[in-house]
Amino acid sequence: MDKTLIELKNVTFTYLHKEKPSIKGVNLKLDRGEMVALIGPLGSGKSTLLRLLNGIAPHQFPGKLEGDVLVKGLNTREHEPVELSQHVGLVLDDPRTQIFNLTVEDDVAFGPINLGLPREEVEERVRYAIDALRLKGLEKKHPRELSGGQQQRVALAGVLAMRPDVMALDEPISMLDPIGKSEVLSAIKDLNKKHNITCIIAESGADLEDVVSFATRAIVIKEGKILLDDSPSKVLENRLLEELGVGLPQIVDLILRLDSKLKLDLPSPTTVEGATEIIMELLKKKKISFKREMGQRKVEKRAPKKEGERGGDTILVAQDVWFTYPDGTQAVKGVSLKMRRGEMIALIGQNGSGKSTLALTLVGAFKPTNPEARIYLDGIDVVKTDVIKLNQRINYVFQNPDIQLFNPIVRDEVEFALKMLEESPEEIKKKVSEALKLLGLQGEEDKPIVDLTVDLKTLVAIASVLVLKPKILIIDEPTSGLDRKSSVKLMQILRGLRDEGHTIVIITHNMKLAYEFCDRVIVMNDGRIILDGTPSQVYSNVEILKQAYMKSPQVTQLAYNLSDYKVPLDICTVEEFLDMINLKGAK
Repeated sequence: MDKTLIELKNVTFTYLHKEKPSIKGVNLKLDRGEMVALIGPLGSGKSTLLRLLNGIAPHQFPGKLEGDVLVKGLNTREHEPVELSQHVGLVLDDPRTQIFNLTVEDDVAFGPINLGLPREEVEERVRYAIDALRLKGLEKKHPRELSGGQQQRVALAGVLAMRPDVMALDEPISMLDPIGKSEVLSAIKDLNKKHNITCIIAESGADLEDVVSFATRAIVIKEGKILLDDSPSKVLENRLLEELGVGLPQIVDLILRLDSKLKLDLPSPTTVEGATEIIMELLKKKKISFKREMGQRKVEKRAPKKEGERGGDTILVAQDVWFTYPDGTQAVKGVSLKMRRGEMIALIGQNGSGKSTLALTLVGAFKPTNPEARIYLDGIDVVKTDVIKLNQRINYVFQNPDIQLFNPIVRDEVEFALKMLEESPEEIKKKVSEALKLLGLQGEEDKPIVDLTVDLKTLVAIASVLVLKPKILIIDEPTSGLDRKSSVKLMQILRGLRDEGHTIVIITHNMKLAYEFCDRVIVMNDGRIILDGTPSQVYSNVEILKQAYMKSPQVTQLAYNLSDYKVPLDICTVEEFLDMINLKGAK
């Protein structure tokens, strides 16, 4: 029996009204039971390739298709996506486009019901998918009431319950908390083993560490062309991903840099456990040793600013804030915190932990549901002030910029708030020009927003509120779905805003970027703040983070595994780890 499920034969695809093809001359076979990581920078053609696999390109995303795409022998030109979806389940990067039923369990059950399966099997599949994706207790909820990460779980559960021959997943874990990423991939791996399902996962870089740890094959794509197709370890050790701006997992970068000195031809690990074994073996063979003085090293380079220091005065105070949704869900439970002027804060926590709800309460969009709550912004009572009057002092950028952007042209979007405030044309022109320059958007003013990449849309959304010059800017998941290069560029821009005196709060699951760019990390779990400190202080609490469904950076996990050697747990970067090692053998 032929094990090939999907075959692309010299495929080129160009979207309608586009001059350049998104996929160029691709030849590819996907066999039964494979776990494939499709890796490439933003705009490399990953999403288009996945859309071709079940025919929604060109049937629903019109364009010119050259060559043939065969799904179990069916040519996608001649068969509709409805028929092809029985063989290829596709999860798009925006879960809202795939969720349409009134409850979570109804949405998950929709696919199996339409397959005509017996009721008992439908119920078994729904239970399995809901348990696997940590949706238990949310079965009767309306999907639109859930957080972005929870909605992504619902979309994934719907495809898991279908159990197609091939699962094609476009950035499927970008909105999930770190432990949730591993859980989702484990559920996919479980289906792969039990039902021999083939899986292909598109990844831009932010979740590369998780995706490659489960993959059996890695394909690298750039500008619509396949550059590499090999085992994950072979692809990672090539360093091509670094050159493309995707980046490398920390443990791979660490071992490659060690090997450049030791010349031992070390394998590239895809898991922290694999890296631990390599380091332990090097220690055993006395190829390396840890420095004796590492316990005394000074690691905290970015201690919080003290009250009264330049840029360190308190700008926001929240006391005993509770928020309960109309259905009785307590999302925020007695939160108290302070924010300083010119501070960059990462707000992290599992999906549904209350991060976005707290943020929307701080900006005045939601009002606390307990009368004792107090929120003051530069002396202004946020609780008693209309949200429109607060917009020029504190503002919020949504996780998905498409929710926020509604004008056709970039310039129109950035000007909109100022026009609503009836500012003069001269003042509008000046403020828009300043915001566009600050965010590197000069030259994009007259472009249609629909044609922009995700990172540029995020910058436009930020610009549309930045023109109001808020003192505090809260941005929900600004780097979700971006490659490493685009993420770093965006974070550098945000740090520049901090240096201009703005207080920047990012809601994020990207632990590495939070460490690299933020002065402070606040961890939420079940509506409460459980950790608050500098990145090193917070990340060294490995066990507490696990309880909150968060994971420290890979290097910190590696240090934790080597705790018998008294390796400090506040190591968070490859450079810090290498600083602890003697490369000339044990002493």
